[in-house]
Amino acid sequence: MKNTSESGFSYIDVMIALVILLVGILALLAGISGSILQSRGQEQQLLAKQIATSTMESIMSVKETDPARLGWKAVGNVGSNPDAFGVFQGIFVTGLQPVELDAGPDEVLGTADDTGSVVPNMQRQIVITDVCDPDRPSSICTAPGTFLIKFRSVDVTVKYYVGTVLRQEKLTTVLTDYAPN
Repeated sequence: MKNTSESGFSYIDVMIALVILLVGILALLAGISGSILQSRGQEQQLLAKQIATSTMESIMSVKETDPARLGWKAVGNVGSNPDAFGVFQGIFVTGLQPVELDAGPDEVLGTADDTGSVVPNMQRQIVITDVCDPDRPSSICTAPGTFLIKFRSVDVTVKYYVGTVLRQEKLTTVLTDYAPN
């Protein structure tokens, strides 16, 4: 008597095993591509934070490093901070601007004379707003006073893309023109 029963895998068994293996490989590839995208996003985020921080430092240095040339009067967006003759003193450009690597001749980041290559997929916005000091009211306060403006709120926003997703880093501070005693 001859035993004709054969043991082994059928074509159906092999096909099911290949489909299961393929699903596993695709899941692994999706995980790898996701981690690469996240790594790229973290790199872009770090660069955006660095740009925002160096811009904020540049704004802070304007009032301290050369008060005769720039000083407190220059801490403002273009078209702001009029002097006694109505001439605007603010030097920081308004709206979203491309990020250029070099500060230009005035040595201040975020002004119209910035030069150098443009950082791709990054834009910077600087918003400087006068703030009312209730102890020394100025013309912008609800109860207007005669004192000069001594507080300014500064917002630096850097917008960038990770893939097709728009992200942003934002720094906010308040600058004062009070001299230490």
